[in-house]
Amino acid sequence: MTSASDIFDIYRETLLLKEEDCADFLVLVQDMNAPVDGAMAVAGLTLSLLENQWSKERMLLLMKAYACAGSEMVRERVIVGLLMAMMKYSAIMREDDLLLDAAQDILTNDPELCYTALCNIARTAQVKRLEKFNQEMTKEIMPLMNQVGSDEFYDVIRKHQGEMERIAHMHLDQNFLIFKTAYQTPFFRERAAHWLLPWDDKQWMNVAEDEREQLSNMVAAWPMCDSDKYALIGMSSVIRDALRGQLQTDVLHQMGDTLGNATIVTNGYVQQLYRYFRLSSFTHSTPFDLVAYMRDTLVYRLVVVGERARQTINELLN
Repeated sequence: MTSASDIFDIYRETLLLKEEDCADFLVLVQDMNAPVDGAMAVAGLTLSLLENQWSKERMLLLMKAYACAGSEMVRERVIVGLLMAMMKYSAIMREDDLLLDAAQDILTNDPELCYTALCNIARTAQVKRLEKFNQEMTKEIMPLMNQVGSDEFYDVIRKHQGEMERIAHMHLDQNFLIFKTAYQTPFFRERAAHWLLPWDDKQWMNVAEDEREQLSNMVAAWPMCDSDKYALIGMSSVIRDALRGQLQTDVLHQMGDTLGNATIVTNGYVQQLYRYFRLSSFTHSTPFDLVAYMRDTLVYRLVVVGERARQTINELLN
């Protein structure tokens, strides 16, 4: 039986897709009873576009997947993949009326989802700034950890209050800072597919029985992408206990409520892709470097409509 990871490999690694490969792909994405297989087929095809040279055949196949997607997860992954590919190949697509018309049909058919996904892609432009801020805060706060509550401690907090409020307001990917060192486990070194897998509750069987309920409650309350959940399972129990003690799950749960389900789902997949391209040894491509130049691409012109939308995207990119 072909696993979801095997399906991912087929569409990521096969250089020349045969007619039957394309037909099988469309069957996979519309199968409502096996959404994970369809989702991994889409992820594999997306990576083949982002890691390799331009392929009109693959781009059209990804577009066809939107029309016959059998689940929300597949449809949302298709949209994210299309937006990322359109950013990379903006110049080529401007010169191809067939592709341009097909792209416009999809983007105008589901403008809210497309805009939500694009905001989540734009949000990744802030991660390196977030990393720099975290380093600065750590450098200033660590010498004062035995003086918590002192004037010096609160002076540092007040100094950075504006940036901390900005981070919270923009829902930036603070999980990346928490989990990026946890991706060195055998699970993530074993296969590229593991970086893009949807979460499977069967993974709880890999956790000691006395920890399962606590961890599952933590995952339910804490909006995190699926690969972060796999990273959490791979952590030692000591590290997990320390992490659990730091979390304010009620606040994080409210953040999830504020973001909304569609935002969380597309944002989760964007974060999985970002972790793959930033942390994985399976790739040397850097498509997220193009996000900073989003305003010069076809995607921005087609998706970002209205002054409020432009203001939001521009805030995320600045």
